[in-house]
Amino acid sequence: MILAHLRLRRRVSLLAAGLLAPRERDAALAHLQACARCRAEHDALRAVVALLAADPLRSAEPGVPAAVLAARALRDAERTAAPARAARPWLLALPAAAALVAALLLVPQLLKHPRPLPAAARATIPPAEASRLISEDALARIERNLAREQAARYLNEAGDVLVTVAATGIDCDREDGRLDVGAAPERSRELLEKRRLVVDAGGEAVASARGVLDDVEHALRQVAELPSCVKRRDVELVQKDVEARQLLMRIRLLTRELEG
Repeated sequence: MILAHLRLRRRVSLLAAGLLAPRERDAALAHLQACARCRAEHDALRAVVALLAADPLRSAEPGVPAAVLAARALRDAERTAAPARAARPWLLALPAAAALVAALLLVPQLLKHPRPLPAAARATIPPAEASRLISEDALARIERNLAREQAARYLNEAGDVLVTVAATGIDCDREDGRLDVGAAPERSRELLEKRRLVVDAGGEAVASARGVLDDVEHALRQVAELPSCVKRRDVELVQKDVEARQLLMRIRLLTRELEG
């Protein structure tokens, strides 16, 4: 009840000025019927509003400051107030009346003549000076290391494909002696497409790996031409060629060198 009373009491000054919406006005009027203190404060504020409306200085030219009108309205309210007990509601309402008068006078003036917003300050941002954060030698080293890393990654993936073909032993057609090499042919074709980027982009950084890269390309082309279910003798030919070139061992050694 106390919270509801405080909330509705704030609306007494707005009700006295006739600034409440219909729904809020009905709630405030109902509260006044039950609260003698708020009713007395409302009556006092209504008297102040009436005095203010009847004041001839409101239409005076030039305009009279709001503080003068507010002081005059409060003075007249004090004079008409009865002494003793009858004056107490007026005393309670005086601070609210002052705020109400100031609001009634100042808000319309602010709405008629709004203050212009201050212009935003604009600071000129100087152009950034061209500076070389990385020297040409450092940039060349970075590009060289990237090329070597890409080559090492390519050789690792190619080695995995050749190991898969060399270790395959799963029959896909026992009667015809065929073996299943899985996705090795498809992966070989993908690596062959990637090889040109590795070699061309690597330049001198991968020059020492050209021999191994060429042998790896030859072996991958053999695997890429295989079907997924291939005759055993075709797989054995690829295995023999890889062993004869010692390709897996050379791949491991060169990969270590490139990564080192």
